[in-house]
Amino acid sequence: MFPALSSPAKAVTFYVIAFILVFTIAANPGIFGEASPPLSMLTSIASVLIMMLVVTREGWSKEGWHSLGLFTAGFRGWWVAILFPAAVLLVCDAVLLISGLASFSIPETGKSALQMAANIGAGLFISIGFAFCEEIGWRGYMLPKLLSLGAVAAVFIVGFLQGIWHLPLMLMTSYYHADGNPMIVVPLFLVTLTLAGAFFGFLRLWTGSVWPVAITHGVFNLVWGLGSEVIKAERPETMEYIGGESGALIIIALIVTSFVLIPRIKNYA
Repeated sequence: MFPALSSPAKAVTFYVIAFILVFTIAANPGIFGEASPPLSMLTSIASVLIMMLVVTREGWSKEGWHSLGLFTAGFRGWWVAILFPAAVLLVCDAVLLISGLASFSIPETGKSALQMAANIGAGLFISIGFAFCEEIGWRGYMLPKLLSLGAVAAVFIVGFLQGIWHLPLMLMTSYYHADGNPMIVVPLFLVTLTLAGAFFGFLRLWTGSVWPVAITHGVFNLVWGLGSEVIKAERPETMEYIGGESGALIIIALIVTSFVLIPRIKNYA
């Protein structure tokens, strides 16, 4: 029987479990191979289940699951969740093209427009599904447990720790952010995830639901993936340092977003 834990202690315990699981995957690339990134995303939901069903046993009652924001759709946040990441990435791609840092090239696929649309739809569904498996831990479980520290502090702490959680995969395998100097890529990535914590956290607090967060995370991953297929730079480091998912352009957009959202996030303290 586990002793009663405070909310922050539950958050810390969840994080330790999630980090151990993702470290185990990253430390065994010969076993998990290219499945390492998607499997890593599943360690978050696995850690929630361990916490809810084994450690605290809150999951043995329906009330225990309500705290995760599962039973509220959060429809009012869906349009923001969809449009914001798409708009930011499209603007960043436009800057790369206008500045001459990258060029636009549509690969030959041999598929009809209908087939491509179906593939994008399926990709979006899968992307949101994996994002949900990750976000149910960070913004569903962990963020509410840290609100006693203050809402602003909580959203940035969760964002930063989410970034740290990615590091075993980044530093111990070649499957995630392998281009560029790690001494540059890692700080950029941690800054990006920390700042993104403000937007993700705001969506969770504003809507009371984890679903808009999963949607915005999934949309970002999909749009970024599609963009990387048609926006090409001569040097891969250009995308890592400037135009990638954690490049300087994204960081600038997130800095502006954070300044706009912080006064609103304070209202949820």
